[in-house]
Amino acid sequence: MSKSSPEPERPHIPLPKQTLEDTALLVTHELNKKGWVDEAYEEFVNNGGMDLPGLGKPLIVPTDDILTTILKNAKVSPPWIMLRKEIGENMSKLLELCDKSPSDPEIEALLADTNQQIAELNHQAPSLTLHRLKLTRSNLREQYARWYR
Repeated sequence: MSKSSPEPERPHIPLPKQTLEDTALLVTHELNKKGWVDEAYEEFVNNGGMDLPGLGKPLIVPTDDILTTILKNAKVSPPWIMLRKEIGENMSKLLELCDKSPSDPEIEALLADTNQQIAELNHQAPSLTLHRLKLTRSNLREQYARWYR
């Protein structure tokens, strides 16, 4: 049986403080990279990449609220306008139901839902002139004629 002998300790070899670099190669590489980027840019310009609509015309700076501007650019209506449209659809459904069968229990449920939407609309609308009254069976036709005709 042989005894395992301890390994001798390795000597510590310090690393040089400065690593030698081939600076000429690095400079050449950077110049080649810049040349490639310049070529890509020139190709982009020659293919009409900078021919944008409105080139040379003054920019139109929006003066509205930033949210309104973003919604207009995205062609989206503000939430309260979409809610107003939904209320109008519900009111027309209510009128149809009242004409077909005035005792339908669905009328009361739809009336309650529409009144909740009206409360939400009154909360969201930016002006008091856009607020709506709560609906009842008796004022439904009058309010629909006032708001949506």
